Amino acid sequence: MKRKMLLEFDLSQAEARAVAYYCGDERMKNLFKGGTDCHIDRAVDILKVLRDPISYDNFVDMYTSGSEKAKKLRQAAKAVGVHATNYDVGPMTVITALRGHGIYFTRKQEQELRFGTHNKFPGIRIYQGGVQAALKKTRTLKTAKGMSRYFFSKLDDNTFRRAYAYLPQCTVAEITNDAIVIAEPQLLELDSFILAQVHDSILVEVPERNVQSAYDICKKALYQPLEIYPFFGQSDILIIPSDCKYGSHWGELKSWTE
Repeated sequence: MKRKMLLEFDLSQAEARAVAYYCGDERMKNLFKGGTDCHIDRAVDILKVLRDPISYDNFVDMYTSGSEKAKKLRQAAKAVGVHATNYDVGPMTVITALRGHGIYFTRKQEQELRFGTHNKFPGIRIYQGGVQAALKKTRTLKTAKGMSRYFFSKLDDNTFRRAYAYLPQCTVAEITNDAIVIAEPQLLELDSFILAQVHDSILVEVPERNVQSAYDICKKALYQPLEIYPFFGQSDILIIPSDCKYGSHWGELKSWTE
């Protein structure tokens, strides 16, 4: 029997990167251009609000050394910290979600984190204002890849929140789906199959002898530079890098190293 392997490709911090470019916020974009992990950056901000400050570099050291506290904090920041502010999620939703990760915020602390983030990245509010203006004018938003959505519902806070999320979320899904369309015919020639697409990730089954070839195909297909025209500032090229894990069991994959 031919041994099969799994390759899982994941677009790195995909939505947060897309938000940065749709916002046109240079400071936010520079986080990614400099290789900063935005979720760790937000975890550091959360600790600052909790009056338990730690530097970014020290947090990275804790996280890479396997600290459970650091892992939980990063997961909390990923789950609600970044996306909650970008998409203007309500305070109680943020507080409840953080509580699920063992972080207990008061309303005042949630407000401090939110205001601090907007001061740090003013493009977020500019982006949200641009989305609102577009909906009030045409009720339509179009992604950098050309996918349009018409918003039929009442123009209230709930609709605006869905609209804030639409551009980055749809863009990420379009990149993933387009990569599948590009890669699948080549993968079939290698007796390989795409098993799943999970928003910003692709799972591929491949014969062990063809792992490197399948890796090269998927990596190239996921590399899709996009020119983003933000509501404020200059256009810029968004490139979302992809990470890969491999192994014989989905729950036991290891990071691919070049």
